[in-house]
Amino acid sequence: MEDNSSKPQSWQGWADEERKFGLEMQQPYSKFVLTGQKSIESRAYPLPEALIDAKIEILQSERGQDGISSVPDRVTLHKSRENSSSSQSPLQRIGWVKFVKCIQYTSRERFEADQEKHLVDPKSGYGWNDKREMYGWVVGSFQKQEAEDADGGIVDTVAVRRMRSLFEIITT
Repeated sequence: MEDNSSKPQSWQGWADEERKFGLEMQQPYSKFVLTGQKSIESRAYPLPEALIDAKIEILQSERGQDGISSVPDRVTLHKSRENSSSSQSPLQRIGWVKFVKCIQYTSRERFEADQEKHLVDPKSGYGWNDKREMYGWVVGSFQKQEAEDADGGIVDTVAVRRMRSLFEIITT
């Protein structure tokens, strides 16, 4: 059985213009992107090339343990208005971002020199680690979601993990 939550960088689905994608980000960093305070999103993997300059939804999750997602591989983002009393989703759509390039950090010095851009505390679990690769996804444009758009309307929408913190957003 195919593992749909673990797509490779080379997966053709990244380039499919009919598909929509979202990036799980813990708060407060998700909001920092949408206020312009955070201009580089740091990750331990590169952004799939087909997603450079693509609109990616920001899917905000609660602050948790560094480096460990508390979000399941499939999440309902919006319930229909008839089911609005259902439990709240662990992911909230709060806006979108376009990343204009992906850089690879090759040294602690270079990573820490960009601290004002990625806002990663060197002592956190997201700080430099000699045992893993580090990448910076450079923010181009972004927009905060308007409050009246936040309920998702009357259709159900699910987020399905495709690679690490990248989810495909599917209207059902």
